[in-house]
Amino acid sequence: MDQQPVGVMRMAAGRIEAQPGQLRGGAGRASQLGVELTGFRSRLGQAAGLAGAAGAPGARAAISDSCAAWGAAIEALEHQAAALDRNLESAAAAYAETDGAAMPGPGG
Repeated sequence: MDQQPVGVMRMAAGRIEAQPGQLRGGAGRASQLGVELTGFRSRLGQAAGLAGAAGAPGARAAISDSCAAWGAAIEALEHQAAALDRNLESAAAAYAETDGAAMPGPGG
């Protein structure tokens, strides 16, 4: 299924219409995702701390290594979610400023 980017609608004749409110909404969802990822990574760190409870040294190492690898991957996703949040907020502000300059309201 071909899905449009958040806050952007393709119009006839190749025209693109951006909706700053939807872009800001997408930024909020990206920010919330970052918060959830941070919480998950924290719980994963707690699980790694319990690796010592595994009886066999090989099992302890495997659990610890797996948690470290997952933690690094989740941290990378956190950074990407934060970057997406910033980019969507910037795009919303830029589109709103452009729209305001091109179509000033009453008294503008």
